[in-house]
Amino acid sequence: MKNLILKMTASKWNYYLSLIADGMTGLVFLIFSFRTSDDIWASCALFIVGVVSFSFVEYAVHAWLFHKNHFLKIFIEGHAHHHQNPFGYDALPFFASALMGFLAVELLSPIMPQRDAFALIGGLAMGYFNYGLTHHLMHRREFTLPYYRYLQQFHFVHHKKPRKNHGMTTDIFDRIFDTYYQWDEADLKGIEQLKKIRTKH
Repeated sequence: MKNLILKMTASKWNYYLSLIADGMTGLVFLIFSFRTSDDIWASCALFIVGVVSFSFVEYAVHAWLFHKNHFLKIFIEGHAHHHQNPFGYDALPFFASALMGFLAVELLSPIMPQRDAFALIGGLAMGYFNYGLTHHLMHRREFTLPYYRYLQQFHFVHHKKPRKNHGMTTDIFDRIFDTYYQWDEADLKGIEQLKKIRTKH
């Protein structure tokens, strides 16, 4: 079973289907919230809170689930594939975000209206989509915007120093939890190997 899961999560079809499913989960959950909400602006606000909050989830999962020694080895081994092959197609099963999203909504329902839970969790799912898309582009595009060029270098340094720079869309939590590494030109040597840029002929 473990080998089957690892094989699926490293497949190209699951990788791209996951990106689509993550974004769709966020949008569908927001629509679910709109359908039962008497205050659409409140739903939008909760959705935005979810999107922004995912930056912490992104850090926590990357730093504490993928790069810490613990008994859930399948997460460590699955993420190790990406470090071994940055251009691989490693991703959680395509149904993971929807499944975990519905479970989270059910868990939150006793303490908040379901419409609000859908908006909040939908925002988290969209934050996950943003994370996945950003990471995908990190290794396949040459960014021109200064902030994204900074994040690209920030992430590539993580590939050289796996215990540092765990964030993807922001460095704020690396600074808070003291895992931020300030690189220099020497640290950036060879980062071209982490980028797969298509050239026009």
